[in-house]
Amino acid sequence: MSNREFIKLNLNERADLIWTNGEFVGSRDYYGYKVSLYVLEGLYVEVWYFVVSNKIEKIEPIEDEHSLELYLNVHEILKKINQ
Repeated sequence: MSNREFIKLNLNERADLIWTNGEFVGSRDYYGYKVSLYVLEGLYVEVWYFVVSNKIEKIEPIEDEHSLELYLNVHEILKKINQ
């Protein structure tokens, strides 16, 4: 699935697709959000869950490497803690 195809879907369609076909990769915290990374048919997608309102606010494909690096940094920190 391409970014373009994914963006055409509404929030509920994106969520259904992620929950049924996506593979969880990792998560990070960002200013009150729990941001989870999924991979779906080679497409990396972030799910933005706002903890205070208990609501998923957006599900967006990642379009730059910088966002993926944020998850790598979290993964490397966790590896060091668990050694």
